[in-house]
Amino acid sequence: MHETFISAIGHSGLPRIRALAYAIWPEAYAGILPAANIRPMLDDIYALETLAADIEARGHRYWLAQVDGVDAGFVSAYRDGERVWIKKIYVLASARGLKLGQRLIDTAVAAFSDATSVALYVNDGNANAIGFYKAQGFVIEATAPVTMGGFDYTDYVMARPLG
Repeated sequence: MHETFISAIGHSGLPRIRALAYAIWPEAYAGILPAANIRPMLDDIYALETLAADIEARGHRYWLAQVDGVDAGFVSAYRDGERVWIKKIYVLASARGLKLGQRLIDTAVAAFSDATSVALYVNDGNANAIGFYKAQGFVIEATAPVTMGGFDYTDYVMARPLG
């Protein structure tokens, strides 16, 4: 059995978030995003200055998951009105199946306990993630154009009620 632990992190933990993103994205988005787009997107979205601005200017909170003492995943979330938005959620392939994704979502939702719903954006071609979110009770609410790292994509907005 693996020992798992989730903890809130602040500015000092952001390099760990960045390192995980660089490890996870190439595998998670293989066949979904053009390989040539992944590095520029990571450089933009996971620049330490951008992550810090997410906290300072946009009210994002971050949590880090560890498995057997090793960083294995993360989530960030913020509140807008009555809704919690999961902004980023990723788990290393080697740690999938340990319910970390579910626990990360639950941790983020619990931090905003009086919200009435939770939502997130997911690339419309990411069948694995869409399936995971559906298993967590999310439904597709809308389709939305998004720009990430200077590249245009189509995402689903997926949501579920809370309480």
